[in-house]
Amino acid sequence: MFGYVVPDKENMYIKDFTLFRAYYCGLCMALAKTGAPHTRLCTNYDTTFLNVLVHSLNNVEITVKPARCVLSPFRKKPILVVDELTKRVADVSVLLVYYKTVDDIEDGKKFRRFAKLALSRRAKKAKRAEPEIDAVMENSFRKLREIERENCAEIDRACEPFADMLAKVTQILAPKIGEEEKRFAYNLGKLVYLFDALDDVEKDAKSQNYNPLAAAYGKCQTKAEFLQKNSQNLQFVLKVCYNQLVEDYNNIKVPVSEGVLSNIVYLGLKMQLEKLLKGEEACVKTRL
Repeated sequence: MFGYVVPDKENMYIKDFTLFRAYYCGLCMALAKTGAPHTRLCTNYDTTFLNVLVHSLNNVEITVKPARCVLSPFRKKPILVVDELTKRVADVSVLLVYYKTVDDIEDGKKFRRFAKLALSRRAKKAKRAEPEIDAVMENSFRKLREIERENCAEIDRACEPFADMLAKVTQILAPKIGEEEKRFAYNLGKLVYLFDALDDVEKDAKSQNYNPLAAAYGKCQTKAEFLQKNSQNLQFVLKVCYNQLVEDYNNIKVPVSEGVLSNIVYLGLKMQLEKLLKGEEACVKTRL
């Protein structure tokens, strides 16, 4: 469910990509400072985007300084100076990975118990620091499991818990936002959930796991077959959601790191959408 909200590096100004990388490294640094070294693994592109977004929505200017890190011990690189907002996003990153791990265990992936155990102490710390966000996530993942158990075939209803969760988390981190900003976060969560569903349609068919798109349109043994049979429906659902997200974004103010946000919204997400509709793997690492 993570890794879809990426920049289009090939069409991004160098200054903006450097800034995105600084946000990413700053989030990684925050996770290292607030937990054990292995909690760095909770760093992902989606929560990096969230970090950029909430800094902009709160109109909080950032500071970037050259620094060394565990992956670059000999050469300094631009890294975001960890502030309180980044620490809060670090807690969000941990809780997202923790609840996704719990969900995987519920789906029968027993080997994920080791990941849950490794994250337990840091997750408890995040729960204490962000009880409101923790309650929102716990409730949303519970609703997701209920929808999975009933094999819900209504796409909008299946997307609701994750989309609503991202909207509420964004509002908690940026309490002064309006309806346009909340709707943008909601549609972003919905789009990510749909991306993940389409990306996993073949894997879910083989493992007999719930998939909202397969429940709505019928299961297929391969992703290629699924795309061929449901091309028009999938294009409509994904593009309507993406277009609504862009419309919401056009109506909000982005005073901080606008170049980073605009590249991801206008180009990065569209790139992912087109890859998925062509049957390509969307969740591919962008080299930082």
